[in-house]
Amino acid sequence: MTSKPSERQSTGSRLRTWLQRVGPALVLATVVIGPGTLTLNTIAGTTYGYALLWVPLVATVFMIVYTWLSARISLATGETLFELARARYGRSVAVVGGIFAYLAVLAFQAGNNAAVGFAAEALFGLTPRSWAVLFFVPALGLIFLPNLYGKIELLVKVVVGLMLLSFVGTLVMVGIQPDAAVRGIVPSFPDTEAIFLTLGMAATTFSIVAAVYQGYLMKEKKWGPDELAGEGVDTLIGIGILGGISTVILLTSAGAIYAAGGDPIFSAQGMAAQLEPLVGSSAFYLFTIGFFFASFSSLVVNPLIGATLLADGLDRDASMDGKPVKLWTSIAMAAGLLVVLVFEAPPVELIRFAQGLAVVAFPLLGFLVLTIARDRDVMGEYASRTWIHVVAVIGYITIVGIVLNYLRQIAAVF
Repeated sequence: MTSKPSERQSTGSRLRTWLQRVGPALVLATVVIGPGTLTLNTIAGTTYGYALLWVPLVATVFMIVYTWLSARISLATGETLFELARARYGRSVAVVGGIFAYLAVLAFQAGNNAAVGFAAEALFGLTPRSWAVLFFVPALGLIFLPNLYGKIELLVKVVVGLMLLSFVGTLVMVGIQPDAAVRGIVPSFPDTEAIFLTLGMAATTFSIVAAVYQGYLMKEKKWGPDELAGEGVDTLIGIGILGGISTVILLTSAGAIYAAGGDPIFSAQGMAAQLEPLVGSSAFYLFTIGFFFASFSSLVVNPLIGATLLADGLDRDASMDGKPVKLWTSIAMAAGLLVVLVFEAPPVELIRFAQGLAVVAFPLLGFLVLTIARDRDVMGEYASRTWIHVVAVIGYITIVGIVLNYLRQIAAVF
């Protein structure tokens, strides 16, 4: 029996409503699912198989909690995190937080430019630098379009759909070992180096800078307390997609390389290249297309996040269509391209450097979310519940661990 027209219209209406609501969390997903996420999960899968499968799953839980707390702060108060920080802790805290957040995303921008170039080279030829320059132009032009939020949300919905198609399609071709994958859900560390890799993987999925930005997206949507219940579900779905893609990358790497007895691979580009002789050229193209769109979406949204937080930290107009945000976004994009043109380093090296600089923002931003979300004087009846606060505290300990890991790496260099 066929569905009645009214039933089909109702289903279509519900789908459109869901897609409209889930947009903010998907914006965050596209910036977090960048070259760093793909590279480190590839390294984990090809080096340790399924043993570290639990990492993106746990990191996704922390990301959901902090993203929801950030959204909750904005929805309940109508103010941004740094507006509240200025009132509670003083102007200097907001200024430092904004500067640190901008440095964090600025550090990753060179990796995004380089990754776009390398992915395009694999698909079409020419040089990575040439493609980095070519894609810089439309990315910058997009930022200066009017009514920017609606266009960004449309872009990321298309990009997320393509990434899901690419990476899940690749996994279907490669296959998995169910027993080994189930064992990988149980937390363990195969060796000492795996501990530090784990912290790096957690940092690429659990991005406190991106989580904080969810509150600003609530402002762009002009949502208030009435949206609290629905936004919790939307955050769960949107960030769940982020964790799902991270997990799929690790599963693909483990199934295609580790299970086949191949050597560890230390870049997403290397992963794509290894897929072709193993399972055919179609898997190579699927993976590379997904890698390209993950890099391009980060190329656009990553600097936008940093510019917004910097503008708000300096007490300037922090809206997407405001001049300060467009200016600082342009500077971040140009700086990232300049690094690629001057330093001929592969994306994996730029990504590792970026993570070391990016962590400067993690402890302060995490502290602000944690304390303000729990403050009943600010949040009133919407203050975070005890069990959520406990999970958030565990997440904060993870943030500290990430910072200590990179301090250890710096100490090892010197």
